Amino acid sequence: GAGEVVGLGGLDGQGQRELLLAFFGVLRGLAGEILVDGKAVSIASPSAARDDRIGMALIPEDRKTEGLMLPMTVRENLSFAALDRLSKAGVIDRATEQRLIDDMVELLAIKTAGLDIPVGALSGGNQQKVVIAKWLMRQPRIVLLNDPTRGIDVGTKQELYQLMRKLADAGAAILFYSTDYDELIGCCDRVLVLYDGAVKRELVGAEVTEHALIASALNIHGEGAGPMQGEGA
Repeated sequence: GAGEVVGLGGLDGQGQRELLLAFFGVLRGLAGEILVDGKAVSIASPSAARDDRIGMALIPEDRKTEGLMLPMTVRENLSFAALDRLSKAGVIDRATEQRLIDDMVELLAIKTAGLDIPVGALSGGNQQKVVIAKWLMRQPRIVLLNDPTRGIDVGTKQELYQLMRKLADAGAAILFYSTDYDELIGCCDRVLVLYDGAVKRELVGAEVTEHALIASALNIHGEGAGPMQGEGA
């Protein structure tokens, strides 16, 4: 929901990435219903997901192959996803572009020698910040994060945790998949645990513990684990 960080837990490979891709309109032919603002919506493609009526952004896991054009500049990478917002009759509003880019560099504390250097020259953590900033340029209402902190340094991870909370506090809905239980415990208001492609348990607030996450990930209904949720819950 809006203002909330919802985690996706479970053992790696239990359908978490596929769920995010399905939400974003990448995977077709799947059963299920997506509700936005309480209303059922059809998301047949990524362009439909990005549309203002839905306002969804997907932060990919592999920034080097899915998220960035490494030879292009920081500025070009940041502007690319929001070109339709920045253009009128095919002409880019440079003042608006610069203001939004400056806001993103400040919001994410992107460390770069300039906006016109190749994004591939940045550190891994700052490249990931550029990926996130690129999609935030669209001012999404729903942000899907696919294991966004894998392979980046601890300091940058902490900054991304703070950013997720800041986005949620500003009214965005965050759906966050992580293979790190500590991240789910520290960042999420609730966690949906997947097993074999289905949500098997929902953990809320103080229920989000390492014991509960592991037991649910293994699909064990052990003592103190609480009730299991049915498939598709």
